[in-house]
Amino acid sequence: MARAEALERPTISVIILSVSPRTVRWATVHKVPDPGEDDPYYHVEVIEKERRAPPWQFKRLATHVVVTADALNRSRSRQKARTYFYKDIEFRIADQNWRVQPRPQREAGVCRTTILECVGLPGKRD
Repeated sequence: MARAEALERPTISVIILSVSPRTVRWATVHKVPDPGEDDPYYHVEVIEKERRAPPWQFKRLATHVVVTADALNRSRSRQKARTYFYKDIEFRIADQNWRVQPRPQREAGVCRTTILECVGLPGKRD
């Protein structure tokens, strides 16, 4: 009889990017740097939600952003806000597509400023 073993879920964390009276923007960190895979970056999904809207009404600002540790730290807001976790199938597909690209193309797309700047939005509000 085969024994079923529980799969270990990856650790997922959230970084608040900006909070205004109307909206909250955050990055869901799906993957952290992995030297074993020669991947020194964080891989995030960027979400925006109106504060008074129900949890299922949200907007994905970016399905997959590859970020340096410095850019992730610069992106972090000190404010607190309620966030939600959403299905990550789009993230997983985009991440897989990123990984099959040649290294120069992958490196060219790495976010090195702030996450909001990399997705084409104004900086964070603290």
